[in-house]
Amino acid sequence: MVSVRWAIVLLPLLMLHAIALDTKSQPSKQLRVCIVEGSGNYKKGTQNCPTLEKTSNIRCVYGLDRLDCLRKIHKGTADFAAFYPEDFLAARWAGVDMLVTSELRFHAEHFEYQIVVVVDNEAEINTARELRGSKFCHPGHGLKNHWTAVLADYFETRLTPRDCEEDLSPVESRLKSVASFFGPSCRAGPWVPDPAEDRRLKKKYPSLCQLCYNSYQCAIGDKHWGRRGPLYCLTSGAGEVAWARLDDVRSHFGFSGLVAEANPTEYSFLCPDGHLQPLNTRKPCVWVSKPWPAVAAKSKVATEVQDLVSNLTHDDVNSWQNALLMLLETYHVNITTLDTVIPVDDYLDQAVGFQDAYNNPGCSPSRSIVFCTKSLLELYKCSWLQEVASVYGVEPGFQCIRTDSLDQCMTKVRSKDADLVIVDQDNAMRAQRDYGLRSTLHEYSSNALHKYLIVAVVARNAGLRSGYDLRNRRACFPQYEGAAHTAVMTALRNHSIGNVRDFFSESSCNWKRTSRCSSVYDGDAGAMRCLQDGIADVAFVSYETFKSMKNSAQAKQQENWTIFCPFNKPVKHNALCYLGWTSVGRIMISNETIVRRQNEIYNAMKDVDKLFGRKNGLKAEAFNLYGMFDGRSDVLFKDGTESLRNWQEMMRDKSDGFFDPAGVDQLHSMGTQLKCSLHQLLTAVAVMTFTQLLQRV
Repeated sequence: MVSVRWAIVLLPLLMLHAIALDTKSQPSKQLRVCIVEGSGNYKKGTQNCPTLEKTSNIRCVYGLDRLDCLRKIHKGTADFAAFYPEDFLAARWAGVDMLVTSELRFHAEHFEYQIVVVVDNEAEINTARELRGSKFCHPGHGLKNHWTAVLADYFETRLTPRDCEEDLSPVESRLKSVASFFGPSCRAGPWVPDPAEDRRLKKKYPSLCQLCYNSYQCAIGDKHWGRRGPLYCLTSGAGEVAWARLDDVRSHFGFSGLVAEANPTEYSFLCPDGHLQPLNTRKPCVWVSKPWPAVAAKSKVATEVQDLVSNLTHDDVNSWQNALLMLLETYHVNITTLDTVIPVDDYLDQAVGFQDAYNNPGCSPSRSIVFCTKSLLELYKCSWLQEVASVYGVEPGFQCIRTDSLDQCMTKVRSKDADLVIVDQDNAMRAQRDYGLRSTLHEYSSNALHKYLIVAVVARNAGLRSGYDLRNRRACFPQYEGAAHTAVMTALRNHSIGNVRDFFSESSCNWKRTSRCSSVYDGDAGAMRCLQDGIADVAFVSYETFKSMKNSAQAKQQENWTIFCPFNKPVKHNALCYLGWTSVGRIMISNETIVRRQNEIYNAMKDVDKLFGRKNGLKAEAFNLYGMFDGRSDVLFKDGTESLRNWQEMMRDKSDGFFDPAGVDQLHSMGTQLKCSLHQLLTAVAVMTFTQLLQRV
């Protein structure tokens, strides 16, 4: 009975003590953690933020990507977040006021991984100078998360400074210097994104593929490619020197409990200062150390965040501690508290060679690709792209300039004061004709709503039976010589209706150069408004515009409008009728751009697309090239863009009917100059545009 009474007395005290401990571990004031939701099936914010905010004094702030979290900390709208070491390089450039508090580790070593040089003792390489002419085993390219491209190439860049020849791209200049320094090598994987250019370079510098298991392919998946590839290349007797991760070396030579692939006494570490070490040494000399991802916080709350994070565990899956830990970590499972909170520079300085590897001086004079932007916000995003591209080793780098309009940018590209500009579908033909520009890459999306899919919209009770009934009717177009205008012109030519220019009424909007209506009827939304106001009988707009109208607040009123099939019925029931499709935007360069420079621009843009685009439909977590930026839509690129594609890649889309307005105009001009027959002209146009008027999505 007494024990029961003591239990009744002690139970509330124990509960109060537990509550006091939990309160003590919480922050004294509200803290804001910035998280990147990601685009996989598991939504960590949705799953954990409600628990965190309900049971602690911490609030979730959603970042578009990790660099967006950097900007939020810089602006004071967030207090702390988890970052990768490459993000800290960008933070240093932006001057973000924050301190590193804790590392996110998955093993006990001080660095995520370290990189060493292993040499064959029989090669008699005793110093770095004696590497000239040696047989080199490189990990290759396309390694994804196991290496970064910058660290994979660091050994070469340190030993072989390039000459930056005027007639070579920076990438080729580097390859040339590597090929002239080393003997037969294996450098498998894609050297540049363009397959044709990649094959040309591998044919020109064959010694860099000579040691690969399949020297002609020299590709991803080669036996001598990847994390262990350089070690197999070395110990098979092909190579003499390998650039490899220390953890892989230990595993390969039997120092981690696995059976040795080769006798470790026959190989040595080559140190940066020029001496050799046996492979069984306790403290191997490393060339580069890669820091762990880490938690960083705004300076004034860094100590509080460090204390907070140090107490996080997964012990109670329903606790706010577990929820916060789930938000901060990815595949890293151990939070290691630093001795003290330290500046970003000091944190990076602890990793030998890391900052030096990312300190790429580039060529002099600069070979940067000048990107012309049309607003202050575009310039701001371009500047972050410039920095993050540099951090991830994209060559050539970018330089951003600002103008106040598209026309000013097109003028800059024409005069070679800029290299590229992004042009929307309605201005592509004008860019080619008036400014001498041409497309090199298109903004692509597999989603019909994010293509510029051209449809004819009419009143439901219009009583139209075919496209011929549209003769002399009033039509509205978003822009004269825009994508919709071009698609309709081509369709009419393909159906031999006589003088195409006289098909629609003179009172149409944006049908002829002189048939301008009020500016409120310009653009896709304007053309739709033109139809709704009774100015026209048909509007040719994008399918996205039509769908947006149907889903608007006045949906009841919008039920009066429908998509019209001008000439034929669709093959399948309920299939969508459209007149063709094009990209919502394209990267355009000057017609005077030489082939070498065009390849540099193409490969650099393909690189940033691969790094920061939506590969396989997933958004990049470091920096999003596509999607909202600082709370604004369609900055530089359209939000719905998934990737950048060239003309041939666009043609492989399953939705037939792709056309390039600029290319169509080029064929029209060519046909006039050659005075070809109407039949020949129509055939040429059909090849570049579409062969059928009605397609399904």
